[in-house]
Amino acid sequence: MYKLIILLFAVSLLSLDCSKKQDTTIKDKQKDNTQQNQQNNQLTLQNQSATSSYAVKSVSNAEKKNDMVDFTWEENGKEIKLSDYKGKVILINFWATWCPPCRKELPDLSQISTDYKDKDFKMIGVSIDDNQEVLNNFLKTNKLSYTVLYEPNELVAKYMTTSGQNQNVVPQSYLIDKNGKVVEAIIGSKSKADFISIINKYM
Repeated sequence: MYKLIILLFAVSLLSLDCSKKQDTTIKDKQKDNTQQNQQNNQLTLQNQSATSSYAVKSVSNAEKKNDMVDFTWEENGKEIKLSDYKGKVILINFWATWCPPCRKELPDLSQISTDYKDKDFKMIGVSIDDNQEVLNNFLKTNKLSYTVLYEPNELVAKYMTTSGQNQNVVPQSYLIDKNGKVVEAIIGSKSKADFISIINKYM
């Protein structure tokens, strides 16, 4: 009888986990590294490049609503600004290693970046993890084909403000057109086909 009670309790816990909201609230961060390691997808794409992240150094304010929020980072000893890519379509994906829907998107985003590498397109991932070391450890075994940045504080909030969206969840992505305007706020996880359809409208 005791074993039966334990079994029923375990089944009820599993059911609760499966019924959780698909997208992860930013404030409701998952801290169980063991569970995270079990859930991490192993990305085995060709043309892998990002094996570590770059910390965002500074964040500007958007001058007007729907203007892109400019920011800088240092990559291989060179300072780079988001505005350096003006004239390209830019997809910024905010995510975290503790967010299962975020991790699920990564292989598709990496493949899209590879497929569009010879077009006027730039993919940037921005992690809001609390700890950059955790992020870099994740990237060692889950390599991505695009630039990954680390900024856990103000950047996502400023993109939420300039785009007028107020859903405090990850993943969330922003598409910036060739004129530097935020033209799409993509809230929650999307399929590869969804991302491609949105990107192609502005290429």
